[in-house]
This record gives sequence, structure tokens and C-alpha cells, in this order.
Amino acid sequence: MIESLGKADLLHLSEEQVALIRAELRAILTSSSFSGSKRCQDFLEFVVERTLVGDHESLTERFLGARLFGRAIDYETATDSIVRVRASDVRRRLLQYYSSQPSPIVRINLVAGGYIPEFHWREEETFNAPSSPERTMSADGPETVSTQATSFDLPIGAYRASRSGWLRRTVWITVSVCLLAIALIAWKQLSGAPQNDMERFWAPVLRGRGGVLICFGDTTRYWLAAKLVNAIAQHPESISIEPGQLVLTHDESLSAGNFRAALSLMQFLDRHNVANQLRWPQEVQSVDLDTQNTVFVGAFNNSWTMSLNRNLRFSFELGGTADEPVWMIKDHGAPNSVWSLAKTDPQPIDHDFAVITRVLDPARKRVVMSVGGLNQFGTEAAGEFLVDEASWKEFAHMAPKGWESKNIQIVLEMEVSNHRPVRPRIIAFHLW
Repeated sequence: MIESLGKADLLHLSEEQVALIRAELRAILTSSSFSGSKRCQDFLEFVVERTLVGDHESLTERFLGARLFGRAIDYETATDSIVRVRASDVRRRLLQYYSSQPSPIVRINLVAGGYIPEFHWREEETFNAPSSPERTMSADGPETVSTQATSFDLPIGAYRASRSGWLRRTVWITVSVCLLAIALIAWKQLSGAPQNDMERFWAPVLRGRGGVLICFGDTTRYWLAAKLVNAIAQHPESISIEPGQLVLTHDESLSAGNFRAALSLMQFLDRHNVANQLRWPQEVQSVDLDTQNTVFVGAFNNSWTMSLNRNLRFSFELGGTADEPVWMIKDHGAPNSVWSLAKTDPQPIDHDFAVITRVLDPARKRVVMSVGGLNQFGTEAAGEFLVDEASWKEFAHMAPKGWESKNIQIVLEMEVSNHRPVRPRIIAFHLW
């Protein structure tokens, strides 16, 4: 007989058990399976912590959509699958993580169709902690009721089995299914076949033999030569600027957004064993790009990004005046469509826009990409989008069949909160 326990049984976890669950959660979040997706980390951490405090009311699709993804509390869950997509991605990453962790003390699981995690304990683990009575059944009904803590191999808050062959059969079936899933994943990895929509986008790079050049932007400044500074001090009413008195320099400082975007790309390529290197734009020559896969990071501070997008559907433009500049993304397929951001310094901005571009060059067997925002926040969000499975799954749902083999441009819009981009969404894209 199987006895279904109520949600209140989670409150019977001992302090030792809670500590072990949180230690396992930290190990999962910092593993290579999760470190590449901040959104998956946030999702898993939230549902586990809510479960540990017994707050099951928060673990519904509607509440998660509002709490984690900025949806209105009355949003239409039937047509907006963001929570289901993210949960599916978390389940896949958990399976990948545990494929290399054969016997953890506690295993965290997120069952398909729900958002309340389960905690499976290694069979030999026992805890001196309060537990719910365990019933042993016979043909005539209950024989004994014991409150002694026992070892178990099934989810807390889900099921406890009677002492029968049912447990052995269940474990055998579960192990068989897991081994089959692991074998399937291993076969896909060995065969080189893309396993998800993100890898389909990156396939031309992951299948290639060459490395990737990551070129991220800096800023260019003009400085006054000492001779010109002295002349202005002595005769400010009449100054003539001669050649050599304005010195062009490169400011090799880097915005946090550009750095985070470049770091996300490097970590992704490292996980897929793809060699990569960083360079400033002024260090890159055209000959360097002829036969090499390249990603340009930044927009107005990266001349290569500006050049790549100049004659494409979506391009970066600078408008306004020298004192009040306006940064823009123009849609050349719809001249009235412009996404802009005016200078607000010293006031912070509350939103940003970005463009992701991928151009395939089969003749040279290379791929050229760029991620750039009107501000650094857009660049950061675009860089995270490039290596986020759920984002590509959402895009693949919108794009026509065969999108992965075409040139791509995607326009993103995102909010900016506490100097970080949040809730990026696709507002336009073009394939050719």
C-alpha cells in the first residue's frame, strides 16, 4: 500500500536534512550545468526555498510567472509558456548534473507537470529527527504503527511505501529510465548532434575546427596636447589648432555590461571545448576575420559591430546633437520603426534595446556575430541571450522552420533595474 502524505509533512524535516538540502542546492547552482543560466539558477533556488518553508501556494505557474518573469498576475498562462519552458530547462539541467553525481546524499528533483521539488535521500541515510508514523499493512489491515525514523528512497512530501516488492520494482524502473536517458544524452554528445535550439544556433561554430575571436569595445577619446593647453591659458580669445595638437587615444576601460557579455560567451565556449580569445577592436585587422569565427561585443564603442550591421535590416544610428545625443536602432524594412535612447546622464536609464546578429559565410567557412545595445545593459542582456537555452527555445517557437540555417537579426527590449537588465523580450527579428 502507498500512503500519500499531506504538504504539512515537509515541516517534519530536521535541521540536518534542511542543511543537507541547501548544501546540495548550492552545489547544483555553482555546477557547470547551471552556471551558464542565471534564470535557471533563480528558478530552482526559489522553488526549493519556498518548499523548505512550506509555502506551496507560491509554486503555481501563475505566481511563478509574476514573481520570476515580470508577468501580470492575471496573465494568460495558456498562451504564455515562459514558466513551463524554464521548468523544462531546469529539469534537463538537473538530469545533466546528476549524470555525473552517481550517489549524492540527497537528490533534488522537479517532477514534470509540477513546480514543487522533491527530495530523494540515499537509501542508507538515516536521521534522528521527528517523522510521520509509518504503517505496515497486512491483508487484515494495519498491524503496527511506528514513529521510529527510518531510511527512505522516495520523495519527502510525496509517498512512503509499505515493506513490499513495490519499492524494488519502482527503483529498478527508475534506474532503467535514467540510464536510458543518460545513454541518449551521451549518444547525442558523441554524435555531435545539437541537443537544443541554442546549440542549433551555435552549430556552425561548435562543428567548426577553428576557435572564436571575441572582440569587445572600448571608447575613443581626443586629448589636448600640452602645447595647446598652454596656448589656451595665455590667449583664450584667439586659438588656432594645428596638426598634432589633438591626440587620439583609446580608453581601455570596460563597462560592466560589456565585460559580463564577453564573460558569458567565454564560459559557454569553454564548456563546449571551443578555443577563444579576447581582443580590443583596434587590435583586430580585416585579415584576422577572413577565416575565423568572430563575435563583436558592444555597438557604438565597437566599430566592427557598426560596420557589420550598417547595411542590414536593423542598424545602429546616432542622432540628436553633440550636447544631447540620441542612440537609435533603425528598421530599414519599416522606416517608421525606430527604437531610441536619449542621453540621460547623470540620471539612470530604466530600459534599453539591443541587436543580436549572426551572418553565415559558407565560402570562408566562418560565422560572424555581434551583440550590442544602445547602452551597456542591452549588450549584457544580448550576451546572456546568446547562451541561454530557454531564450532560444522561445525564439524557435516564434521563428519559421529552418531558421537555424539562415542569417539572423533579433531586436531585444529590456527593463533596467538596480543597474542590471531584467525581463528581456524579443520585439522584432529578421531571417534571410
